[in-house]
Amino acid sequence: MKIEKVKGMRDYDTDDMLIRRNVVAMVEKIFEKRGFVPIETPALEKWDVLAGKDAGGRDIIEQTFNFLDQGERRIGLRYDLTVPLVRYVSERSNIGFPFKRYQYGRVWRYEETRKGRYREFYQFDIDVVGAQSVAADAECIATIVDALGEIGVGRFKILISNRKIVEGVLNFLGIKSKKQIEGAMRTIDKIEKLSSVQLYAEFKRYGIERVQAGEILNALSRKGKPAEVIRTMLKEFPDNDKVLEGIGEFEKLVDYLDAYGVTSKCVFDLSLVRGLGYYTGCVFEARLDAGGDSIAGGGRYDKVIGSLVSREIPAVGFSLGIERILNILKEKDYVKRPVCDYFVVCAGDEMKFSAIKIAEALRAEGMIVETDLMGRNFSNQMKYANRIGAKKVVIAGQKEMAQGKVVVRDMIKGKETIVEVERILGV
Repeated sequence: MKIEKVKGMRDYDTDDMLIRRNVVAMVEKIFEKRGFVPIETPALEKWDVLAGKDAGGRDIIEQTFNFLDQGERRIGLRYDLTVPLVRYVSERSNIGFPFKRYQYGRVWRYEETRKGRYREFYQFDIDVVGAQSVAADAECIATIVDALGEIGVGRFKILISNRKIVEGVLNFLGIKSKKQIEGAMRTIDKIEKLSSVQLYAEFKRYGIERVQAGEILNALSRKGKPAEVIRTMLKEFPDNDKVLEGIGEFEKLVDYLDAYGVTSKCVFDLSLVRGLGYYTGCVFEARLDAGGDSIAGGGRYDKVIGSLVSREIPAVGFSLGIERILNILKEKDYVKRPVCDYFVVCAGDEMKFSAIKIAEALRAEGMIVETDLMGRNFSNQMKYANRIGAKKVVIAGQKEMAQGKVVVRDMIKGKETIVEVERILGV
C-alpha cells in the first residue's frame, strides 16, 4: 500500500506552525483590542444549514464535502466560518447586539487543487452581527488595515464595492430576473480569472448575449478614488433607485473611513462583487500592490441569519486569507522560532539526573530549556546546542558539580563563567 496524504490536504512542518502561531497571536491581539471575542463551531453542520437558500450559493454547495451519517441524516464539512456563525446566532435568542466575534479554524472545499490552493485550509474571520449601520462595515475595513499592517505583508489596498449599485446597473442594462442577476454576479466575480472569450461564454450560460455582456463589463469597469467614481455614477444613473441606495450607503461609509483614517488605502472598484451568494450590500477585498493577490475579503450579508430565524438580523464581516499571508511571510523568511535560553549538557552518564534537575530549575524560572535525550557525547551535545540556537549552555561536569558549581558558556559571546549551583537551583 502506498502511504500518502489525501489529495488536496497538506502537512504543516515546524516552520509553518511557528509562522502560523505568531501571526494568529498577533491578529487575535488586534481583534480583541477592537472588542471582538472568540468562539468555536463544529467542523460538521447539518446539510440544511450549509445548503440554505441564502447561504453560499450553488458553486460552493457543489464543492462541499457531504455524506449520510449512520442515522441517514445528510451532514457536511463547513466550507466557511460564516454559515456556522449564522446557525450559532440563530440558536441563541438572548445574544446581545452588536455581537462582535472572531474565529480561526479549518474549512473544506472539494475543488480543483493547484499551487497554493488546497481542499483543506484555514480561515480567520471577524463579524459584527446586529448592526445595520455602515459604521460596522467601516470598523471591519479598519480592522483589516490594522491587522495587515501589523503582520507586515507589504503594500496593499482595499477594494470596495456595493452589490446594490451593481444590481442597479444590471437592472438598467436589462438584467432583471433573479437567475440572471445571480449568474451575472458569479461571472463578474471571475473577471480576473477568465479570458474575454470565457467570460462571454459564461454570460451566455445565463441567457446574456454578447452585446449585453459587453455593456455590463464596460459599465462595471469603473474604479478609482471613491469621490470620483460616485460622481460618475450619479451622472450616468441619476434615476436608478438601486444605484442611488447603494451610493448613499457608500457615501456614508466613506465618511466613517475618513474618521478611521484609512481612506487613502481604499479604492472603489465596481467589478468587485465577491462570489458567495449571501452578500447584500458593501463588499470589500484586500489585495497586495505587487501581483494583486487577494489576502482578505468580505462584506455585508443581512439576509442569511433571517433565513433561520423569524426576524432579519444584519451582519457584516471578513475573512483573512491566512494561507496566502503565511506563504508570503514564509517567502520573506519570516520564521520566529522560540529561542532556547539554555541547553544543559550532561558531561558523563553519571551526571544525567543532575542535568535534568538543573534543567527543571531553570524551567521553573520561566526559561526555555533543553537537555540531552539521545545519549550523545559531549562534543555532539555542543553541536546540537549550537544548531538549535541556544543562547547559553550549562555544563554539568562531575568535577565542577562535586564543588557545587557548573560551567555556563555564553554561546553568543563565546565566554565561559563558573557559577554556584545554588544560584541556578534557587536553594
